[in-house]
Amino acid sequence: MSANYLYHSVSPENEPSGGAFGEFAIADYVLNFPNRKIVAGSIRITASVVATDTLAESLATQNLYVDPLVGASAFFDTITTSLDKVGQIESIQDYGRFIKTVEQAKSSRTDLFKGSAVCELKAPNTNWASAVLKGTSASRETTAVAADASGLIISDDANFSIKPMICLNSAMGGDGSMSYRKTGGIRLTLRVARALAAVYGPSVTPSTGGATTVASISLKNMRVHFASVPDDGTDAPMTMNNIVNIKSTIQSTFANISCQVPAICRAVSSSVIRVDHQNAGGLNNPLQCEVLPEFTAVEFIYNNTINNSLVSYQITDYSELLERYVRSISDSDHSSTSLWNLKHNDGFGIGLHFDGLLDLRRQRFQIQIASSVSSDAPYAISLFFWGVQTL
Repeated sequence: MSANYLYHSVSPENEPSGGAFGEFAIADYVLNFPNRKIVAGSIRITASVVATDTLAESLATQNLYVDPLVGASAFFDTITTSLDKVGQIESIQDYGRFIKTVEQAKSSRTDLFKGSAVCELKAPNTNWASAVLKGTSASRETTAVAADASGLIISDDANFSIKPMICLNSAMGGDGSMSYRKTGGIRLTLRVARALAAVYGPSVTPSTGGATTVASISLKNMRVHFASVPDDGTDAPMTMNNIVNIKSTIQSTFANISCQVPAICRAVSSSVIRVDHQNAGGLNNPLQCEVLPEFTAVEFIYNNTINNSLVSYQITDYSELLERYVRSISDSDHSSTSLWNLKHNDGFGIGLHFDGLLDLRRQRFQIQIASSVSSDAPYAISLFFWGVQTL
């Protein structure tokens, strides 16, 4: 069987002449595997990253950071998945924040020492996150490239390999593979994030000593990889997650967020950040999950799918809030959420597991939040609904 297990590497359809995708750029990949089955959970994205600050100083000489829990996933704003024979099946926007919202609920800092995390440029703290972004270096004698301030030579850009948290990587059922006969070509569309939405930090330049912020990022030699096995002619239903995200704004002491979600869902998870802290540069982590000021209560309101009765669930305690939020994502006892983190304005999340499947396609889902937020300092909230679909 192993002799028939093939690894594929796919180049983008629209690769730029220089081979690098800058911020806001869109990269299209088509995964073709005629007469074969794609192995669920085998899709990965690899690339090298180069970031520069406003004075065009590179990561090699700057103290620039990526969120330690997010790593290289921060470089992507949107990932869309489409099947030739089905159409679009998922589009995750605000992808970096989605990963932060998920990872802080299921990963502790010690989990980030694992090889599966290191290859995604994740790190246990911001200092390590800055170090991995600098790439690899060699001594002055081994290369003619200009030296940085420490006397070392940057010879290779930071590179990464991430397993995107998309529907095809969460598929389960059957023999763990999907036939090309069923899917046709698979199109992945990746949109590169804005630099200030991905990287942050007080980058002190050797030339001026002044504080600067990130000006641009680019991803070089970006490829999509996957594995396939021979098509044995069998087809079994595959069940997978389908993330639906909705973004709204909290700008009063009582916020009522009402939305209709085109999916059958098992849970909802969310995080917030003050609007003027988004893409602000400097020391403002654009993916930080900030705490709502003087939060007092959140209430979820929806109709029970079984008997169509109104359900209202209110949470007023921080401990229960974090417990429900973590459970909306994972049953793991590992997380980065704690009351200590809340005191440092991070690790905040709101979520609820529905204890079953809830059809939100024909009803409005409401979240009511009480806090001291005002229109002078509004907060952006990103809601991620965990939909379920079967192919």
